[in-house]
Amino acid sequence: MKVYTNCIACQVQVRFKDIERLVKDEDRRFEIMRLIIEHLDNTLSSCRSRLDSRCVPTVIATNLFRIVKNATGDKDPYREAKKQANKEALKLYKGLENLVESIGDLRDKLYTALKISLVGNLIDLGVAGYIAPETSKVIDIVNDLEVLGDVEPCLITLLKSKKIAMILDNAGEAVFDRILANVLRSEGKYVVAIVKGGAFQNDVTYLDAEDAGLRFSFDEVYSTGTDASSVFIEEVDESLLEILKGVDVVVSKGMANYEYITEIELLLGVPIIYMLIAKCLPVAKDLGVPLGKAVIKLSNYLVR
Repeated sequence: MKVYTNCIACQVQVRFKDIERLVKDEDRRFEIMRLIIEHLDNTLSSCRSRLDSRCVPTVIATNLFRIVKNATGDKDPYREAKKQANKEALKLYKGLENLVESIGDLRDKLYTALKISLVGNLIDLGVAGYIAPETSKVIDIVNDLEVLGDVEPCLITLLKSKKIAMILDNAGEAVFDRILANVLRSEGKYVVAIVKGGAFQNDVTYLDAEDAGLRFSFDEVYSTGTDASSVFIEEVDESLLEILKGVDVVVSKGMANYEYITEIELLLGVPIIYMLIAKCLPVAKDLGVPLGKAVIKLSNYLVR
Protein backbone atom coordinates (compact mmCIF):
# COMPACT_ATOMS: atom_id res chain seq x y z
CA MET A 1 0.00 0.00 0.00
CA LYS A 2 1.27 3.45 -0.88
CA VAL A 3 1.51 6.22 1.69
CA TYR A 4 -1.40 8.62 2.20
CA THR A 5 -1.06 12.09 3.71
CA ASN A 6 -3.09 10.87 6.71
CA CYS A 7 -0.30 8.36 7.39
CA ILE A 8 2.23 11.13 7.98
CA ALA A 9 0.18 12.79 10.70
CA CYS A 10 -0.65 9.41 12.24
CA GLN A 11 3.02 8.41 12.45
CA VAL A 12 3.90 11.53 14.42
CA GLN A 13 0.89 11.32 16.71
CA VAL A 14 1.38 7.66 17.63
CA ARG A 15 5.08 8.07 18.34
CA PHE A 16 4.37 11.16 20.46
CA LYS A 17 1.98 9.06 22.55
CA ASP A 18 4.83 6.58 23.11
CA ILE A 19 7.24 9.30 24.14
CA GLU A 20 4.71 10.97 26.41
CA ARG A 21 4.19 7.65 28.20
CA LEU A 22 7.85 6.62 28.38
CA VAL A 23 9.67 9.92 28.98
CA LYS A 24 8.83 12.41 31.74
CA ASP A 25 11.42 15.11 31.02
CA GLU A 26 10.07 17.65 28.51
CA ASP A 27 13.52 18.55 27.16
CA ARG A 28 14.22 14.88 26.44
CA ARG A 29 10.80 14.49 24.83
CA PHE A 30 11.61 17.41 22.56
CA GLU A 31 14.92 15.88 21.54
CA ILE A 32 13.36 12.52 20.65
CA MET A 33 10.54 14.19 18.71
CA ARG A 34 13.14 16.20 16.83
CA LEU A 35 14.85 12.94 15.81
CA ILE A 36 11.53 11.52 14.67
CA ILE A 37 10.58 14.58 12.61
CA GLU A 38 14.08 14.73 11.15
CA HIS A 39 13.94 11.08 10.06
CA LEU A 40 10.44 11.51 8.66
CA ASP A 41 11.51 14.60 6.73
CA ASN A 42 14.55 12.81 5.29
CA THR A 43 12.44 9.82 4.27
CA LEU A 44 9.73 11.86 2.58
CA SER A 45 12.31 14.11 0.91
CA SER A 46 14.03 11.09 -0.62
CA CYS A 47 10.79 9.81 -2.16
CA ARG A 48 10.09 10.95 -5.70
CA SER A 49 6.36 10.63 -5.06
CA ARG A 50 3.94 8.85 -2.72
CA LEU A 51 4.29 5.83 -5.01
CA ASP A 52 7.97 5.42 -4.09
CA SER A 53 8.63 2.03 -2.46
CA ARG A 54 10.56 3.75 0.35
CA CYS A 55 7.35 5.45 1.46
CA VAL A 56 5.32 2.40 2.42
CA PRO A 57 3.60 3.51 5.67
CA THR A 58 4.61 0.55 7.80
CA VAL A 59 8.26 0.79 6.71
CA ILE A 60 8.26 4.37 7.99
CA ALA A 61 6.50 3.24 11.18
CA THR A 62 9.13 0.58 11.82
CA ASN A 63 11.99 3.05 11.56
CA LEU A 64 10.29 5.63 13.76
CA PHE A 65 9.51 3.04 16.44
CA ARG A 66 13.16 1.98 16.37
CA ILE A 67 14.10 5.59 17.12
CA VAL A 68 11.78 5.54 20.15
CA LYS A 69 13.25 2.27 21.42
CA ASN A 70 16.84 3.39 20.95
CA ALA A 71 16.29 6.84 22.44
CA THR A 72 14.46 5.55 25.53
CA GLY A 73 16.52 2.41 26.01
CA ASP A 74 13.28 0.42 26.22
CA LYS A 75 13.43 -2.47 23.77
CA ASP A 76 9.81 -3.52 24.36
CA PRO A 77 7.70 -0.48 25.34
CA TYR A 78 4.40 -2.38 25.12
CA ARG A 79 5.46 -5.46 27.11
CA GLU A 80 2.92 -4.99 29.92
CA ALA A 81 0.07 -4.19 27.52
CA LYS A 82 0.87 -7.36 25.57
CA LYS A 83 0.94 -9.52 28.68
CA GLN A 84 -2.42 -8.13 29.77
CA ALA A 85 -3.95 -8.63 26.32
CA ASN A 86 -2.82 -12.27 26.22
CA LYS A 87 -4.06 -12.83 29.77
CA GLU A 88 -7.52 -11.42 29.03
CA ALA A 89 -7.79 -13.27 25.71
CA LEU A 90 -6.89 -16.58 27.34
CA LYS A 91 -9.81 -16.15 29.74
CA LEU A 92 -12.09 -16.26 26.70
CA TYR A 93 -10.24 -18.99 24.84
CA LYS A 94 -12.05 -22.08 26.16
CA GLY A 95 -15.48 -20.54 25.58
CA LEU A 96 -14.53 -19.63 22.02
CA GLU A 97 -13.15 -23.09 21.42
CA ASN A 98 -16.37 -24.68 22.71
CA LEU A 99 -18.46 -22.36 20.53
CA VAL A 100 -16.63 -23.40 17.38
CA GLU A 101 -16.56 -27.09 18.25
CA SER A 102 -20.33 -27.07 18.76
CA ILE A 103 -20.87 -26.19 15.08
CA GLY A 104 -21.42 -29.26 12.93
CA ASP A 105 -21.15 -27.82 9.42
CA LEU A 106 -17.50 -27.42 8.39
CA ARG A 107 -18.08 -24.29 6.33
CA ASP A 108 -19.90 -22.56 9.21
CA LYS A 109 -17.29 -23.73 11.71
CA LEU A 110 -14.46 -22.31 9.62
CA TYR A 111 -16.34 -19.05 9.01
CA THR A 112 -16.95 -18.60 12.74
CA ALA A 113 -13.26 -19.22 13.42
CA LEU A 114 -12.39 -16.62 10.77
CA LYS A 115 -14.69 -14.10 12.44
CA ILE A 116 -13.12 -14.75 15.84
CA SER A 117 -9.68 -14.21 14.33
CA LEU A 118 -10.87 -11.00 12.65
CA VAL A 119 -12.44 -9.64 15.82
CA GLY A 120 -9.12 -10.20 17.55
CA ASN A 121 -7.64 -7.60 15.20
CA LEU A 122 -9.55 -4.93 17.12
CA ILE A 123 -6.80 -5.15 19.76
CA ASP A 124 -4.50 -2.53 18.21
CA LEU A 125 -2.61 0.16 20.12
CA GLY A 126 -0.77 1.71 17.18
CA VAL A 127 -3.43 3.68 15.28
CA ALA A 128 -3.93 7.38 15.98
CA GLY A 129 -7.49 8.23 16.96
CA TYR A 130 -8.46 4.58 17.41
CA ILE A 131 -9.44 3.24 20.83
CA ALA A 132 -9.24 -0.52 21.15
CA PRO A 133 -12.08 -2.23 23.02
CA GLU A 134 -11.42 -4.14 26.22
CA THR A 135 -10.33 -7.65 25.31
CA SER A 136 -13.09 -9.10 27.49
CA LYS A 137 -15.74 -7.42 25.31
CA VAL A 138 -14.39 -8.60 21.98
CA ILE A 139 -16.34 -11.87 22.01
CA ASP A 140 -19.64 -9.97 22.16
CA ILE A 141 -18.93 -8.64 18.68
CA VAL A 142 -18.36 -11.99 16.95
CA ASN A 143 -21.94 -13.07 16.28
CA ASP A 144 -22.97 -9.74 14.75
CA LEU A 145 -19.76 -9.16 12.77
CA GLU A 146 -20.27 -8.27 9.11
CA VAL A 147 -17.33 -9.41 7.01
CA LEU A 148 -16.75 -7.69 3.67
CA GLY A 149 -14.71 -8.93 0.74
CA ASP A 150 -13.90 -12.38 -0.60
CA VAL A 151 -15.46 -14.54 2.10
CA GLU A 152 -16.45 -17.59 0.04
CA PRO A 153 -13.29 -17.66 -2.14
CA CYS A 154 -11.17 -17.46 1.02
CA LEU A 155 -13.09 -20.28 2.71
CA ILE A 156 -12.69 -22.44 -0.39
CA THR A 157 -8.96 -21.63 -0.63
CA LEU A 158 -8.36 -22.55 3.01
CA LEU A 159 -10.29 -25.81 2.70
CA LYS A 160 -8.35 -26.78 -0.45
CA SER A 161 -4.93 -25.90 1.01
CA LYS A 162 -2.73 -28.43 2.78
CA LYS A 163 0.05 -26.14 4.03
CA ILE A 164 -0.84 -22.74 5.51
CA ALA A 165 1.30 -19.97 7.00
CA MET A 166 -0.33 -17.37 9.25
CA ILE A 167 1.57 -14.10 9.68
CA LEU A 168 0.28 -12.92 13.04
CA ASP A 169 -0.27 -9.38 14.26
CA ASN A 170 -1.11 -8.23 17.80
CA ALA A 171 -0.76 -9.89 21.19
CA GLY A 172 -4.16 -10.96 22.48
CA GLU A 173 -5.31 -11.27 18.87
CA ALA A 174 -2.86 -14.15 18.50
CA VAL A 175 -4.86 -16.13 21.08
CA PHE A 176 -7.96 -15.75 18.89
CA ASP A 177 -5.90 -16.82 15.85
CA ARG A 178 -5.35 -20.13 17.62
CA ILE A 179 -9.05 -20.90 17.16
CA LEU A 180 -8.67 -20.63 13.38
CA ALA A 181 -5.51 -22.73 13.44
CA ASN A 182 -7.27 -25.41 15.49
CA VAL A 183 -10.08 -25.75 12.94
CA LEU A 184 -7.65 -25.96 10.04
CA ARG A 185 -5.45 -28.53 11.77
CA SER A 186 -8.48 -30.62 12.70
CA GLU A 187 -8.93 -31.06 8.94
CA GLY A 188 -5.40 -32.41 8.58
CA LYS A 189 -3.76 -29.19 7.43
CA TYR A 190 -0.21 -28.18 8.37
CA VAL A 191 -0.38 -24.69 9.89
CA VAL A 192 2.56 -22.54 10.98
CA ALA A 193 2.64 -19.17 12.73
CA ILE A 194 5.01 -16.32 11.86
CA VAL A 195 5.69 -13.84 14.67
CA LYS A 196 8.04 -10.90 15.19
CA GLY A 197 11.63 -11.50 16.26
CA GLY A 198 11.67 -8.24 18.23
CA ALA A 199 9.21 -5.72 19.57
CA PHE A 200 7.07 -3.59 17.28
CA GLN A 201 4.28 -1.83 19.19
CA ASN A 202 1.93 -4.44 20.70
CA ASP A 203 2.58 -7.09 18.05
CA VAL A 204 3.18 -10.62 19.27
CA THR A 205 6.86 -11.62 19.33
CA TYR A 206 8.59 -14.96 19.58
CA LEU A 207 9.04 -14.32 23.31
CA ASP A 208 5.32 -13.52 23.67
CA ALA A 209 4.32 -16.69 21.82
CA GLU A 210 4.62 -18.83 24.95
CA ASP A 211 2.28 -16.54 26.91
CA ALA A 212 -0.28 -16.82 24.10
CA GLY A 213 0.00 -20.62 23.98
CA LEU A 214 0.77 -20.67 20.26
CA ARG A 215 2.66 -23.95 20.44
CA PHE A 216 -0.56 -25.74 21.38
CA SER A 217 -2.36 -24.69 18.20
CA PHE A 218 0.30 -24.44 15.48
CA ASP A 219 2.57 -27.12 14.03
CA GLU A 220 5.49 -24.68 14.18
CA VAL A 221 6.07 -21.12 15.36
CA TYR A 222 8.69 -19.20 13.39
CA SER A 223 10.34 -15.87 14.16
CA THR A 224 10.93 -13.26 11.48
CA GLY A 225 14.31 -12.64 13.11
CA THR A 226 13.68 -8.89 13.06
CA ASP A 227 11.66 -6.22 14.85
CA ALA A 228 10.20 -4.95 11.57
CA SER A 229 6.43 -4.49 11.47
CA SER A 230 6.07 -7.12 8.73
CA VAL A 231 8.13 -9.68 6.83
CA PHE A 232 10.57 -7.16 5.30
CA ILE A 233 12.29 -9.19 2.60
CA GLU A 234 15.60 -7.37 3.09
CA GLU A 235 15.64 -8.22 6.81
CA VAL A 236 14.07 -11.65 7.36
CA ASP A 237 16.00 -14.88 7.07
CA GLU A 238 16.07 -16.53 3.66
CA SER A 239 14.76 -19.70 5.30
CA LEU A 240 11.59 -17.86 6.34
CA LEU A 241 11.02 -16.63 2.80
CA GLU A 242 11.35 -20.21 1.59
CA ILE A 243 8.70 -21.27 4.10
CA LEU A 244 6.33 -18.57 2.86
CA LYS A 245 6.96 -19.46 -0.77
CA GLY A 246 6.46 -23.15 -0.05
CA VAL A 247 2.96 -23.08 1.45
CA ASP A 248 -0.34 -23.28 -0.41
CA VAL A 249 -1.64 -20.01 1.05
CA VAL A 250 -0.43 -17.23 3.35
CA VAL A 251 -2.88 -15.68 5.82
CA SER A 252 -1.80 -12.09 6.53
CA LYS A 253 -3.27 -10.57 9.70
CA GLY A 254 -3.65 -6.85 10.37
CA MET A 255 -3.03 -3.50 8.72
CA ALA A 256 0.78 -3.38 8.86
CA ASN A 257 1.08 -6.71 7.07
CA TYR A 258 -1.50 -5.55 4.52
CA GLU A 259 0.43 -2.33 3.92
CA TYR A 260 3.70 -4.18 3.32
CA ILE A 261 2.77 -7.52 1.76
CA THR A 262 0.63 -5.89 -0.94
CA GLU A 263 3.92 -4.41 -2.16
CA ILE A 264 5.75 -7.76 -2.38
CA GLU A 265 3.00 -10.34 -2.90
CA LEU A 266 4.09 -11.17 -6.45
CA LEU A 267 7.59 -11.98 -5.15
CA LEU A 268 6.10 -14.53 -2.75
CA GLY A 269 4.19 -16.16 -5.60
CA VAL A 270 1.49 -17.80 -3.48
CA PRO A 271 -2.16 -16.93 -2.80
CA ILE A 272 -2.55 -14.49 0.09
CA ILE A 273 -5.56 -13.97 2.32
CA TYR A 274 -5.59 -10.56 4.01
CA MET A 275 -7.62 -10.46 7.22
CA LEU A 276 -8.04 -7.17 9.08
CA ILE A 277 -10.26 -4.51 10.55
CA ALA A 278 -9.91 -1.29 8.51
CA LYS A 279 -9.16 0.91 11.52
CA CYS A 280 -7.84 3.94 9.63
CA LEU A 281 -9.06 5.90 6.62
CA PRO A 282 -6.09 5.17 4.32
CA VAL A 283 -6.43 1.40 4.70
CA ALA A 284 -10.22 1.59 4.38
CA LYS A 285 -9.86 3.67 1.22
CA ASP A 286 -7.23 1.35 -0.22
CA LEU A 287 -9.53 -1.63 0.35
CA GLY A 288 -12.63 0.23 -0.81
CA VAL A 289 -14.58 -0.35 2.41
CA PRO A 290 -16.08 1.90 5.11
CA LEU A 291 -13.93 2.77 8.11
CA GLY A 292 -14.06 0.20 10.90
CA LYS A 293 -15.26 -2.72 8.78
CA ALA A 294 -13.90 -6.27 8.89
CA VAL A 295 -12.36 -7.34 5.59
CA ILE A 296 -11.08 -10.58 4.13
CA LYS A 297 -9.40 -10.29 0.73
CA LEU A 298 -7.91 -12.97 -1.51
CA SER A 299 -4.98 -11.97 -3.69
CA ASN A 300 -2.59 -13.87 -6.00
CA TYR A 301 -5.26 -16.56 -6.30
CA LEU A 302 -4.34 -17.35 -9.91
CA VAL A 303 -0.67 -18.10 -9.22
CA ARG A 304 -1.19 -21.73 -8.17
